Amino acid sequence: MYFNIERARKLMDKFGVDALIASTPENITYLTDTVSWAPKVYSYSVDMFAIYIRDERVEPAMIVPSQEMTYVSWQESWVKDYYTYGGKSALIQRRDHINDINEIQENVYLSMQNNDLKRLKSSGEALIKAIKDKGLSNSRIALDEDKITNNVMKQITEALPNAFFINSSVLFKLIRAVKTKDEIDAMRSAATLNEKACNIACKSIKIDMTEIDISRIFAEEVSKGLGKWLWFHFGSGRRSIGIFPPTNKKIIKGEMWKFDAGISLNNYQADTGWGGIIGEPNKDQLNIWQATLAGFNAALSVIKAGTLPSEIQNAMLNGTKDNGLPEHCGTFAGHAIGLEMRELPYVLGSKSPVDNVYLPDNTDIPLEEGTVLCIENPCQVLGLGGTQIEKTIIVTKNGYEPLVKQERKLWVVDI
Repeated sequence: MYFNIERARKLMDKFGVDALIASTPENITYLTDTVSWAPKVYSYSVDMFAIYIRDERVEPAMIVPSQEMTYVSWQESWVKDYYTYGGKSALIQRRDHINDINEIQENVYLSMQNNDLKRLKSSGEALIKAIKDKGLSNSRIALDEDKITNNVMKQITEALPNAFFINSSVLFKLIRAVKTKDEIDAMRSAATLNEKACNIACKSIKIDMTEIDISRIFAEEVSKGLGKWLWFHFGSGRRSIGIFPPTNKKIIKGEMWKFDAGISLNNYQADTGWGGIIGEPNKDQLNIWQATLAGFNAALSVIKAGTLPSEIQNAMLNGTKDNGLPEHCGTFAGHAIGLEMRELPYVLGSKSPVDNVYLPDNTDIPLEEGTVLCIENPCQVLGLGGTQIEKTIIVTKNGYEPLVKQERKLWVVDI
């Protein structure tokens, strides 16, 4: 199960919350172990919700659009109470075939299709009925507001005047900050696919190939693993100083190159990157790499439960500056990752003020055991080029462990 129930209940108790309502595809995945398609494809017109109640005697529920009934039934969620909305599918149900059904998934699908008592015209009406049925009409409800439309918000507040709704997308992020074993497994699968696709793309690099040629190989490998590539920033030569979209520029002897790649697999994210040289590196290029590596290792050396993001950033900055790039002025050392590319504590950098009921007054939140981080150190010199190192690690009590095997060296393309 992805959902960290024990952690959720402790935080719900701490903040006096009676129920959680998820609305985004990421939080739906988290609460229910399902991956939706319609709320992403039709993001402005299709809603999906999940409700978890602090009182364990009350069964959790999902509000499922008609387009999602097949997906939900075949994914065997631990949540079994379904409210649906929208028109029924054009399904012919003959008695002789119905009597032959022996698959659990088919029975779940038909229960959603045929239960008119829990089918409503709109998502708002279905959510209202579920809240009332669960005895939450007078409760404090933590609402994942990021995908609640103004129309649905108006419906539920008018129909439930005694319920107190709290904008709580940050509470979901706070719960999700510590990963469960199943989440780690899902993230490991995504990271493994991303690493494989990046390695295959980099092994294909040759002089006179274009940056787009290389990115196409990456995208094809991700799709073979049923992942979704989100970006493949690739720059060579003078364009290796930052994250640029790949172009028709050709790879040239002696150039530095750098990339950063992000994918999603079953809603869990993966992010990685590194760089290299076309042919043998010169002294200045080696200096950039050595400073990058020194700063990266300095950042890793301070990571453990309780470390502040600013401490990681300071270690990376000083390690880079003290080992060959004294002018380096990096502003972050990476980020937390999970169902989203940026999770609490967001960017690992200098502290910034925060005004949220669920958080302290700044972003310098001590790391918790079980948080997953992408540690990254991009370094670049205008006119010369740049490189970077990015790895994904799991924070442990006394240090960290790698999410997957990730070898990082200056990648030299033989010519």
